[in-house]
Amino acid sequence: MRTLIACITLSGVVAPALFAVPARADTVVGGPELSGHGYIWDHSAGVSAPPHIQASSYVIADLETGRILAAKDPHGEYRPASTLKTLTAITLIPRLDPAKKMKPSPNAVNASGSAVGMDTKWTYTVRDLFHGLLMQSGNDTAIALCEANGGLQPSLDQMNAEAHRIQALDTVARTPNGLDDDPPLTLAQQHSSAYDLALIMKQGLKLPDFRKYVGATLYHWPAPPDKKEREKGEKTGGYEIGTHDHLLIGSRPYKGMIGGKNGWTSHALGSFVGAATRDGHTIIIALMHAQSDFWDDARSLLDWGFAERAKAGAVGTLVDPIPPPQPKRPPAPATTKKPLAVRVSPADGPDWAKLGAAGGGGLVLLAIVTGLGIGLRRRRRAALAAAAPSPAGGHNVRAFDPEGPPSGAASGTADGPGGASGLRHPGDVKVAGAPSSSGANGPSAQETAPNPVRRGRDDEDAGPDGDGTGRDGEGAVGTDRQAGDEEASS
Repeated sequence: MRTLIACITLSGVVAPALFAVPARADTVVGGPELSGHGYIWDHSAGVSAPPHIQASSYVIADLETGRILAAKDPHGEYRPASTLKTLTAITLIPRLDPAKKMKPSPNAVNASGSAVGMDTKWTYTVRDLFHGLLMQSGNDTAIALCEANGGLQPSLDQMNAEAHRIQALDTVARTPNGLDDDPPLTLAQQHSSAYDLALIMKQGLKLPDFRKYVGATLYHWPAPPDKKEREKGEKTGGYEIGTHDHLLIGSRPYKGMIGGKNGWTSHALGSFVGAATRDGHTIIIALMHAQSDFWDDARSLLDWGFAERAKAGAVGTLVDPIPPPQPKRPPAPATTKKPLAVRVSPADGPDWAKLGAAGGGGLVLLAIVTGLGIGLRRRRRAALAAAAPSPAGGHNVRAFDPEGPPSGAASGTADGPGGASGLRHPGDVKVAGAPSSSGANGPSAQETAPNPVRRGRDDEDAGPDGDGTGRDGEGAVGTDRQAGDEEASS
């Protein structure tokens, strides 16, 4: 039993190192059907089986619709070799000016493997470097492009970020040229998948310069003049470079071929990603871990795609890139709240809860209202004292001046004929049956007084100034009540 458990545990550790581990079916990018390892296609009547080829992994996709028409172990992770240069290209093309000039470092010039041939004393344009990268598969130009972009490590960081952005989540780049032995890299350290290579090609075909570079068949590579050229007085030299894509050149160029990128190392074996257009439709193919002579297999994948495109149902989708984050909206300006109106009832006293809610403004308003009430009471008392009848017992009614009694007027006593005896309120001025000063038929003293008092009405309704503002400052509070009502309706 212990031996069985040990074997199971060991297999769980060793298996991931030997075989590509698929993602869970419910989280597979492009659709759950793409989680399989074998051949995947629409088995409906009338749809022929896709090509059975030696490559361990492949994808056939329709560019216009994004439909994956057929696949074999599409998310299996394999070493990409030089097909990784397509990720280098789509990452750096938007960042670099094609006319920018640079001199390569010895590190770039001495890169191992396939190289275009560079000189540390010579100047190259970014346009030159991209042609050398995608046509001649120059490992040297890949490093030089990173140097033109600010350095090797920043460029690798951008490549991995770009892979994540387009959702090529099976891809990890540790070199810009796909080499897996300089420095030595394991499958766990650098890998990609046929699905991801198809996504990268889809993104590249959106870039006009990418199409131009992968579709070029010949390019004049600049170089220092050789001896014969110097003898002729020429200051520059150079030579022609040609593409490695056998579907673009040779005795059997593929009809409608846009271009592509191939790769090979002893660990990765053969890999290729490319696209072709016929009758307005574009088919993308990608294959990995194949024998070196995979060109016929690539042709058969393209042929099947064009033949079955209209009939085959989708087994998955080439997903779109992750949309960029939306800019944050500026916060809405804070609205200025109007101060709360504080209502105070003279009979009940101030509402302290509302005053507390109103804050400092309510306290100021309360102080103003209280001051007005005290002032009005003092003025009323002074006016009533001035309006009292004279000791002589005259019956004429004198108008009183709010500012004080008329000159020479004497104040009456409480029990005298002109006093306040019998009045309902110390502030009342009541005249009943006053004789006419001009005879029986003449006008009464009330009618001729400068400030007549109407019969049968409490004078407290006519405020101390005779303006109807109310008693004890209530008029002022009533004005505040009105202001508070207008605020509530706004």
